[in-house]
Amino acid sequence: MQKKYSTKSYKTIFKYLKPYKKEFFVALFFTIIEASLEMFVPFLMNYLLSLGVYLDNANRYQINQDYLILISLIMVVCAVLAFIFGTISSKFIANTGRKFGALLRVETYKKIQNFSFNNIDQLRQSSLITRLTDDNQIIQNTFCTNFRPLIRAPMLLICSVIFSLIISPILSLILFLAMLILCITYAVIITKVRPRYIQMQSTTDLLNQDTQEAIKNVKTIKSFVKEDYEISKFNNINDNLRLISNKSYGMTALSMPVMNLVIFATIIIILYVGGIFVIDEKFAITTVNISAFLTYLNQSLGAFRMINNGLTNVNRADASVNRTSEILDTEIDLQFNKNSKLKITNGDVVFQNVYYKTTKTQNNYVLNNINLNIKSGETIGIVGPTGSGKSTLVNLIDRFYDASEGEILVSNNSVKLYNEYELHKNIGFCFQNPLLFKGTVLDNLKFGNKDASMDEVIKACKIACCYDFILNQLENGFAFMISEGGTNVSGGQRQRLCIARAIILNPKILIFDDSFSALDALTEKTVKNNLKNELHDVTKIIISEKISTIEDADKIIVIDNGNIINIGKNDYLIENNKIYHDMVKSQKRGAILWKN
Repeated sequence: MQKKYSTKSYKTIFKYLKPYKKEFFVALFFTIIEASLEMFVPFLMNYLLSLGVYLDNANRYQINQDYLILISLIMVVCAVLAFIFGTISSKFIANTGRKFGALLRVETYKKIQNFSFNNIDQLRQSSLITRLTDDNQIIQNTFCTNFRPLIRAPMLLICSVIFSLIISPILSLILFLAMLILCITYAVIITKVRPRYIQMQSTTDLLNQDTQEAIKNVKTIKSFVKEDYEISKFNNINDNLRLISNKSYGMTALSMPVMNLVIFATIIIILYVGGIFVIDEKFAITTVNISAFLTYLNQSLGAFRMINNGLTNVNRADASVNRTSEILDTEIDLQFNKNSKLKITNGDVVFQNVYYKTTKTQNNYVLNNINLNIKSGETIGIVGPTGSGKSTLVNLIDRFYDASEGEILVSNNSVKLYNEYELHKNIGFCFQNPLLFKGTVLDNLKFGNKDASMDEVIKACKIACCYDFILNQLENGFAFMISEGGTNVSGGQRQRLCIARAIILNPKILIFDDSFSALDALTEKTVKNNLKNELHDVTKIIISEKISTIEDADKIIVIDNGNIINIGKNDYLIENNKIYHDMVKSQKRGAILWKN
């Protein structure tokens, strides 16, 4: 169901014009003056023809040079001033638009960066990218290109009506009727087109999402020879976007033929009626009056043309305004205590009757009544079937999500009592999909701790078993340039670099979410031994599908369907927990088959 637009969306967006309100009002003032001067010129021309050229008693045309020179000079001055004011107005509105657009992008980006994982899940990553780039640019361009026309057009219209009434109140009725027809036509078109523009932006989201997914997974697509399938899927979305665009722009294009029809019909009617009035002396209308009236007719209907173009663009931007304001108005559902001075002094982690579900309206909990007591320095293993809630459990510790019920304590205080910096700098997180940023190896390693010394970097790299390959396998060592997404290093190298990056934070808690999956058995064992020997005061929580990764942990937590099934050491769980026993059995059988 499409959302209706309201003035709230525009209030949200245009509050970012406030820092530039001086430039905005200067542009507004000069645009109004420019339009007023432009409309004064035809009015002067009427007097020029009426007073500067006249018929004498012998029905011969005479020229009143004083009037002719004076009015001509005034007309020239008006034209020059209109040009100067128009230039100033254009310059100010262009500068205001660029600054406004830049500020809007920055504030939108800031808001996205402060979103919780749940906020991002609700709005979708591909949609956020489209809103930040395409929608912001549409708003900026619409403001820059349509501000002057939409200010000038009403002024031209108002002045045309006033001067037309002065010339002939009767003929003005024809002009009013033409305007009424045009207003009704535009209202109908705008009402019909607006929902289609919303569909266009939503379909653009899908197109971006499909493109992003295809490029990201291009190796998988090629390995399964699914290029034709992906091209077909893209074509379907693209064709849908084309059809919606055709309907939108086709309906919008109707406004121009209707306008031309009304203009030509009005001109013919005014010429016919005006000719009758000129012949009938009781109306006191001359051919000069008719000429001036037609000038104002063209001006007023030209103003309608500007309004039509401007409103078409504004209508197109309507969807972008709403989508961008949705980001800016979204309440961040996870707030940190910014003024907190609490410090994390150890790696104790406690879960007290914790429940979690993704949305308030969801019926089933992802995690159910979780109770845990993890002591500082312990190594904790977490295992369980796919989708059992392992990653969700550790995400609650770092407050990527908030527990729906219950309490999570770190260093004897609720995680909600810490400020964001204190919590995140003391919890080093290695995610399932190791991600590196474009830049040098050193920049990536110091991403979370720019003040780390080179000795600290080297120590962390040695613990993560990546020091040797950085020096011996990467050209320029720590100055080696990582490509976007880290695609120019192997999966195992990415994982080790990410582990080192987390260690360089010097945290009290280290969380490894399946972060050893790409490491060979020897490297994995070495990294685990290094973590145990070098970081014995740091709490280490390891999620893994491989029993060999967590079998020597101080405690192993078995989770299934959001519930803790059992907690214990490796030997105890083999004897007392069927899920764990079956995992050990299947992996040992697989290892034997591999050896054979």
